[in-house]
Amino acid sequence: MLRFAVHDESGPARQWPLVNAHLVGADDVAVLGRVAFQDGFIDCTRPGRDAVALCLQHDAGRMGRLMLQTCLLPERDEPYNLAVELARHRIKVFIAKSEEWQMFDLSEGHPAMRHWEQARQLLTEALTLENDAGATRIADRALVRAISASERLAMAHAEILLHRRFAKRAASSATLGARIWPGRDGRSLRDLIQTNFDVVVIPLCWKSLEVEEGVYQWGPTDRWMEWAKEQGKPIIAGPLLDFSREALPEWMFVWQHDYDTCRDMVFDHVERVVERYKHVVGMWNIGSGLNINDHFEFAPGQMLDLARMASLLVRQRRRGARTMIELRQPFGEHCAGKGDSMPPLAFVDRLISEGIKFDALGVQLLFGEQHQGRATRDLMQISSLLDRFFSFEVPVLVSAMGVPSAPVDENGGWWHEPWSPEVQARWAGRLFASAMSKPFVESIFWTDLFDHEEALLPGSGLISADGQGKPALSRLVGARRRLRKPLGSLKLPDKAAT
Repeated sequence: MLRFAVHDESGPARQWPLVNAHLVGADDVAVLGRVAFQDGFIDCTRPGRDAVALCLQHDAGRMGRLMLQTCLLPERDEPYNLAVELARHRIKVFIAKSEEWQMFDLSEGHPAMRHWEQARQLLTEALTLENDAGATRIADRALVRAISASERLAMAHAEILLHRRFAKRAASSATLGARIWPGRDGRSLRDLIQTNFDVVVIPLCWKSLEVEEGVYQWGPTDRWMEWAKEQGKPIIAGPLLDFSREALPEWMFVWQHDYDTCRDMVFDHVERVVERYKHVVGMWNIGSGLNINDHFEFAPGQMLDLARMASLLVRQRRRGARTMIELRQPFGEHCAGKGDSMPPLAFVDRLISEGIKFDALGVQLLFGEQHQGRATRDLMQISSLLDRFFSFEVPVLVSAMGVPSAPVDENGGWWHEPWSPEVQARWAGRLFASAMSKPFVESIFWTDLFDHEEALLPGSGLISADGQGKPALSRLVGARRRLRKPLGSLKLPDKAAT
């Protein structure tokens, strides 16, 4: 058992919210275990003796309320100090990423280096204190500095890679897209998309299409498909396979534990949809979150079988059609609660090793809600996550990126400040730069163009429900415009700004 001491202003904490708390093993893979708070201590138990880390939402002061973790720690009789271990891990991350990114040549005056050095000194001071409450206060300050340092490092690295990638050439004509809910239409929306977005993502929610068993309502989707084709806008459609409760018709739950019948029903539905839109869709999202097992539960072989079936159906109906597999919870927290789900990277590795054909990997980056793996993460964590997909040698699409413009879940966390239109805009601009700096990331799609009742993430639209554009819209459009021409070489300032 791992034990962590936690303190508040009065001493050992009497209460401590364990929001999204879970255990993490090697390679940051979530593992089964139990996390509980009692009498000023967080106790962590799991089968086996391997070292594990604790990951949970933590109040990091001005850096936000974020998902943070400790280093992998062995069991010991003496409890660890949670604040100290969170700061230690983030300082370690800074060192590891500086080496991986070859960023040790930053000047001592660079804000990232200055904040890291301050964090290191504060952590050293905390480690020498015998008073746990005092050590916690100092370690909290070290953590804030360490997160600030790592985010600044991530953005400095992103700027270097952006100029390296687009120094002599502009970004592709499919850089920025948005998800369009078929239930809303209008001339102003179409004009906005035509002018400012390269690609449209049209969802194919099974529940919305097949309104009764055997009865399809194609009208709203047909209208957007026809318009996008007329305007020459590339279309990404799907997911064809999505077994979340929000996407499945109610009558499908009858077959939840009958895989063979479920597969037959899925085959018929996918075949019908692909046949209808095969001449207008440029890329099919063949499956989203197949590895999660959140409602329908599949064995690993069945997950792969469904992906293979959808991929073959698409390619049989149209030669040369492109396909994408989408990861809905890329940080893999779902594995901490369900032993029969598959970690995201392991799932992708299995798809490739099994020879299942797909042309791109979609990664959802949605934050601001407690459930579905959407608790808020900082910029360094997101950048590090994207780096892990490089080894697959498959193009990556950020298939749904977004945060809310107002708090939607008190346990969802926030970044730097509670969510607002201005914070959403700052986050969007920085994430766009960070993601597009990765040479294997082809395109970025905002989660929903406008706020509506079926949005993937409530309040995350670029246009409010009353039709007003949010600051994030102009921020993303400006970022896209910046990449429409070569950036030239990076010109570093003579003296780093604070």
